[in-house]
Amino acid sequence: MIARAGAPSIHALSLAGVALLLLAAALALPLDAPPLSLLRCPFRALTGLPCFGCGMTHAFHFAVRAELLRAAAHSPLGLGLALSSAAHVVWTALRLCGLPYALRIAVGPRLRWAAAAALGANWIFLIWAAA
Repeated sequence: MIARAGAPSIHALSLAGVALLLLAAALALPLDAPPLSLLRCPFRALTGLPCFGCGMTHAFHFAVRAELLRAAAHSPLGLGLALSSAAHVVWTALRLCGLPYALRIAVGPRLRWAAAAALGANWIFLIWAAA
C-alpha cells in the first residue's frame, strides 16, 4: 500500500542507523584478522551443525563488496538481510529528504510466517552445504 510518507519514526531511524553500522563494519573489518577471526559459533562447536546465523558475517562481507554469488553461497538469508539493510538505509534517507510517498508494509501473521519459513529454509541450506 502506498500512502503519504511523512517523517520516518524513531524506530525506522534507529534501525537505519544499526543497519548502516553493520554494513560499514562489514566493509571495514577483514574476515581473516581479529576481531572477526576470533569469533566461533558455539552451536557448531557443540553439535557439529551450523546454527541459524552461520555464514551471516561472510554474507555481509561479500554483499557490501557486490560479490552477491559468494554472499549467497555462505548464507542466502544473510545476503537478503544485507540487501534489505542497504535498501532500508536508502529508503529512510529519502524519507528524511522529503520523499512524498512511501510504501507501507503491514507486519502481520503472514509476514511472520514468511520470515520463519525463510529462516528454516536458510538453515536447511546451511546444513546441506556443510554436508
